[in-house]
Amino acid sequence: MRKASQAASKVFQPPSQMQWTDEKLASLSREQLLTLFENLQTQRESGRVTPQAADDLARLIGERLPANALVPRNRRARSQVLLESRVAGELAGLAADLEGRYDLSADSAKRQSGDIKGFKARTLTDRRGAARAGSSVKDGRMAIDRYISYRVRDTRASLAFLLFPGEPDAAGRYVLLATDDLLDGEPPSEAYAPLAEDHGWSDNERARMRAVPAADFAEAQQRYESMIAQVATART
Repeated sequence: MRKASQAASKVFQPPSQMQWTDEKLASLSREQLLTLFENLQTQRESGRVTPQAADDLARLIGERLPANALVPRNRRARSQVLLESRVAGELAGLAADLEGRYDLSADSAKRQSGDIKGFKARTLTDRRGAARAGSSVKDGRMAIDRYISYRVRDTRASLAFLLFPGEPDAAGRYVLLATDDLLDGEPPSEAYAPLAEDHGWSDNERARMRAVPAADFAEAQQRYESMIAQVATART
């Protein structure tokens, strides 16, 4: 009986040896497809599956996932994760402090901007009170992109912490991003200009965008509050 039972037991087949039909792939969840894709690359590198078979299966998997789902993502160093956590906390803390001393509500911004066509209020943080994460991180253009931003009428005032891919943690900088009525200087460099779209700036605001790096958080905090004071009413 024991031998019969062993003979009837299911034999494990690694992903590289299975016949992945459309029907089988259709039964997998998004997470399972991603896992299969990652395992496929590992088995290809180890020689367990031929390059042609790997390419064919990768194509079938890709057809069932969003275009950006299979973009390779490097595992982040612990120091970078801790750095992002720290700066996100600093930005959220600054936002909470400013909101306690200035009227930065969406309703107030809407009242002041009633004559601006298509105006959408932009509060400093997301709904949870956290610093927003820029979309540039998802496609690998930035290693860290955390920011707070306020919009009223056709004026925008933002403060971001930015770290470019491949740079050491110490190269990360707080950068003031604002329309030219709040911030003097030349238009932003090619490195910073794409952030306007990532952060939801309007076409008019993008044309007037200025970018100035700060020496440290203390300077960034002081300069950002001076911009907020120009566009928001202080609470009494």
